Amino acid sequence: MTIFIFLFLIMLYFVERWSLDHAFNGIEFTYRCSKLLVEPEEPFEIESVITNRQRRFVPFIKTEEFWPGEVTCLTEGVSLHTDFQGNKTHLSSVYLMPKSRLLRSVSATLPRRGRYIFKGARLKGGDFLGINAESVTVNVFDEIIVYPKAVRSPEVLSVIGGFMGDISVRRFIIEDPVLTVGMREYTGREPMKAISWPHSAKTGNLMVKQFDYTVEPSVSVLLDVENDGDSEENAALIEYAFSLTRTVCQSLEDKGMKYTFTTNATTADAFSRWSYLPEGNGARHFNTILEGIGRASYRYVESFAQLAGKLQSKRDSNRSAIIITLKLDGEKNEIIKRFEKYGGGKAFVISAQEQMI
Repeated sequence: MTIFIFLFLIMLYFVERWSLDHAFNGIEFTYRCSKLLVEPEEPFEIESVITNRQRRFVPFIKTEEFWPGEVTCLTEGVSLHTDFQGNKTHLSSVYLMPKSRLLRSVSATLPRRGRYIFKGARLKGGDFLGINAESVTVNVFDEIIVYPKAVRSPEVLSVIGGFMGDISVRRFIIEDPVLTVGMREYTGREPMKAISWPHSAKTGNLMVKQFDYTVEPSVSVLLDVENDGDSEENAALIEYAFSLTRTVCQSLEDKGMKYTFTTNATTADAFSRWSYLPEGNGARHFNTILEGIGRASYRYVESFAQLAGKLQSKRDSNRSAIIITLKLDGEKNEIIKRFEKYGGGKAFVISAQEQMI
């Protein structure tokens, strides 16, 4: 009997050691957000998957998923721990059958614009006796981008209305040489290249081509976040400028207008495709801008003067510009005047400071 107990204890010891050494063999864990881009307070799912690829039963796995502190969980019964830095940890425990896969989903929201990073998890596995536990860190990386809110701004509506009025006037001033609608007699004011010699020969009088008066609606959107340092006021102005930019671009999309986009704002990561976008519209064009202003930091890479000069060099004579800036001063007003004088189009300016008053 003593020998039997002794052999049993030896066997139990080796089983215990084996269970600790192989606690995570064949165990895989990952989690992801169901969306990359969301509105503030828009629900999304945080989906986690635990897989047991072994032919053994796993009685206990504890997961600690590391979430941004701003996450609000909508699913009831979820265990969350908040540390002294404000970061949140989602705690849960599961068991796994042999060759099984467990999918879990938690509904959550984020309150405000920004880039939020989900930085992996830690797994804890119990031993055969349930006395000790081993842990392993899982380096899972995922992110979610929250758009800025759109704003209801009379100034934005006024600017868009002024731009559309400018387009309507220019339709009757600038002729489009591609669209010929007929012929008329030469008055002496038209250039010689406009004379149609075949029609002149037929009628015996000099005849010129009559063009349609059309201008393709197009505009440049410029976002300027040049500021004088870190402060709560500047942060509030920049955030409002991001919201104004979203509202302007959304209005242009709703009207089917093509537009370019230029900014001196930077992002905290490597996302740089949005600093200048050539003319376009549609979901892909708009979402690139939304993602950029969702990721954007409060830093800028060049002055307003440099930004305006860069855009001026890319403009044609038929293009107006909508300029969104934090605040106006004498220097910026002079830059805008030169911008209009030498760029050929009209500048419509929206000041975040004036809108917030």
